Amino acid sequence: MKLALLCITLLSYSAFGQDSTFYKSTYAGSYMIVPYNENWQLDRVFVNGGDACSIQVANTNFNETYHAGDTIRAPYYTAELELLSKKDMVQYQFYFKKK
Repeated sequence: MKLALLCITLLSYSAFGQDSTFYKSTYAGSYMIVPYNENWQLDRVFVNGGDACSIQVANTNFNETYHAGDTIRAPYYTAELELLSKKDMVQYQFYFKKK
C-alpha cells in the first residue's frame, strides 16, 4: 500500500513538473511573430552554420520577454558568427518558455 502511494506521488510530481520550453528556428535576417494570446520568455539562443555544432548567442542581443504580436528579429550579424566555419545559410535556434 505504501509503495503504491509512493509510486502515485512520484508520477504526479513528474506529470506536473513538465518543462514548458519549446524550440523555434529562423534564418539570419528573418523574423517570427508571437501568436495571439501567448507570451514567450527567452531561455537561450544558438547560431548554426549547417555544421554539427551550435554556438550559444548572448541573450543581451534579444528581449527577455515577448508578448502576443511582438516581432522577433534574427540579426544578420552577431559576434558569435565569426566562430562559424560556414557563414552562409546561418540559422538561429531559439528556445522559449511559455509564460
